[in-house]
Amino acid sequence: MNASTLNEKSTRKSPFSRDSRNRVLAISLGWIVVAALEATAYTTLALAIVHHHPPVTVVTSAAIAMLMTVLVTRAGFLSGARLSGDLYAALGNALARAKLSWFSGEHQAEVMVLAGRGIPGFMSIPAHQLQSLLHAPLIPLLLLIGLGLVGGLEIMLVAGCLLAMSLGMQFFAQRALKRIDIERHTRDLNTAQSTQELIDHLELLRNAAGPVLALKRIECQWEHQEQAMARINRGAAIAVFISALAGALPLVGLASYLIFTGFNNPGQLLALLVLITRAAAPMEELALSGLVINDLRAALKDYHQIIDAPALPEAGPDEVKQPEGYGLAATQVSHSPMLHDISVDAPEGARLLIVGPTGSGKSTLIELLMRFDDPERGEITLGKVPLAKIRYEDLMAHIAYVGQDPVIFTGTLADNIRIGKPHASDADLEKIARYVTLGSVIDRSPLGIEQPVGHQGSALSGGERQRLALARALIKGAPILVLDEATSALDQNTEKEIAKIIRRLPGTVILVTHRNETIWAPTHTIMLGG
Repeated sequence: MNASTLNEKSTRKSPFSRDSRNRVLAISLGWIVVAALEATAYTTLALAIVHHHPPVTVVTSAAIAMLMTVLVTRAGFLSGARLSGDLYAALGNALARAKLSWFSGEHQAEVMVLAGRGIPGFMSIPAHQLQSLLHAPLIPLLLLIGLGLVGGLEIMLVAGCLLAMSLGMQFFAQRALKRIDIERHTRDLNTAQSTQELIDHLELLRNAAGPVLALKRIECQWEHQEQAMARINRGAAIAVFISALAGALPLVGLASYLIFTGFNNPGQLLALLVLITRAAAPMEELALSGLVINDLRAALKDYHQIIDAPALPEAGPDEVKQPEGYGLAATQVSHSPMLHDISVDAPEGARLLIVGPTGSGKSTLIELLMRFDDPERGEITLGKVPLAKIRYEDLMAHIAYVGQDPVIFTGTLADNIRIGKPHASDADLEKIARYVTLGSVIDRSPLGIEQPVGHQGSALSGGERQRLALARALIKGAPILVLDEATSALDQNTEKEIAKIIRRLPGTVILVTHRNETIWAPTHTIMLGG
């Protein structure tokens, strides 16, 4: 491992803020205090049984232990909520800055599992997991002192050996659970990815294979998941059985030892059995928390991988510059595997047509022009300023984008258009929607612009989804409009009408199309793959 790698790891920012770490540390100390108070209360009870002390001391120590437990538990729940909020914020920041090329299907599935199950699981750390990791093991250790005070050194040593044997059985169960849980975590990711693929392409699968065969691929994945869960359940059953044996071993073992040695003091016997029973109780808790702890461990590993996703470098405050206008240019840009020494000049008001065969890098060039990634060589500028010197928020304010398969969110027409301009009025939304020939869609429902579009736009046709995305882009008012096969689902007459609308725009238009190019009246053309 080289020095730069070591330095990178040593300077890597923790996903937990300082406040989060301080809160977790405070809760950890709280659970240690709770364990000490509870052990004191049980020892006080045992001594009271042996020496016939009045119950006042016992009740007082028990009340103090209970009060502290309530306070620490409550603080743990509040800290867990704040911890998850910090983690979601850090995750959002990482995703906002990650290169779009990083968002493969596998990584998307990881993000879905992490956001839906992993981070909510972190909420249980202060209130539950720290209790298992600190309170549960400390109780047996501290109660051994009580056993020594009540029964002497020999009994304390015997109880310690029995508890150690119980703990060893629990460790054996944990190792088995860990091996099983790694497979379960992998299966969860694969199932989430396959399910996402099914949802995203359900129309195609139904059309190509029919409603029954469309589910065949995902059913195979679900069957594998079912088999994996069956193995997990068998492993969990074994772990619970071992846990039950481990929980009973200290009590049965100590009782057998006392009977075998002829112990005949009933009060002292009762006190010892009370202490050993409480000392053994957390062992089962430790075993049953194994699956959750393994989940948290795997989720934390995924969390680190996601927040460390490759991100576009940002200029420092002293390096940031404001573009002079919105002329867009690329000079000798290369980006493997298709783009080599590409130069583009799109002055203000230009209509730049990018043409080339499939796979020639048209979409890749557009992504570089919008700085979804940085080129391997060459430079791209906006207003004569390199994109890397422009704040990403400022860059995105200059560009509106419509792709071939536009993203439509579940909600209404107004909801989807308003994404381009959050504070737009309903009148402005309807005006821009009718401007891009969505009038017939608006008029077919009494709800008008507030009519629902179905799940991810399922109530709209392909052409209607494209026009809705175009309305969202135009209401943004950005000086550069990027259209990547954005009218591919429109009929010829509607496409001509849209092209006529686009030609009236005063800003720059960057266009990729495999259809009639002349209707766009391009002022500049660049050929790729020639």
